[in-house]
Amino acid sequence: MFTLWLRRAAAYILRIVLPASLLSQLIGTLLFGKSSPGGAAETWIGCASLLVAGVISALSTRNGQSWAHQLLRLQVLDQESGTPISARRMGLRELAHLADFASLCIGFLWPLWDSQRQTFADKIVSTVAVSVDKPD
Repeated sequence: MFTLWLRRAAAYILRIVLPASLLSQLIGTLLFGKSSPGGAAETWIGCASLLVAGVISALSTRNGQSWAHQLLRLQVLDQESGTPISARRMGLRELAHLADFASLCIGFLWPLWDSQRQTFADKIVSTVAVSVDKPD
C-alpha cells in the first residue's frame, strides 16, 4: 500500500512538479533576469508552468500511462470498466488535482487510508491508479 503511494507521488513529482519548477525558473530568467522574480509575476509564471506541465503530461498519455507512469510501472484505469483512460481523461484528472491542493494537500494523502486508494482527483473523474507488473 505505502509502496504504491510512494510510486504515485514520485510519478507526480517527475511529470508535474519538476518540469514546472524548471520551466518557471527558465521563464523567470528569460523575462526578468532572475529565476525568482517575486510578486505577482512569480505567481503567474508558476501557475502557467504547472498548466503547461499538466497539458504535456496529459498529451503524452498512452494506454492510461504518462512517461512517468511507465517508468514507475503505474497505470490509471477507469474505476468502473477497468480500462486504461485516454489522454483527455488524464488531462481532466490533472485539472482535478486542484482539489487535492485545495484541501491543503490532504487529497494527495487520501490514498493511504481510502479503500480504493484514490486521491480526490481520482474520485472526481472516477479513476484508480494501479501497479503494473514488470514485463516478462
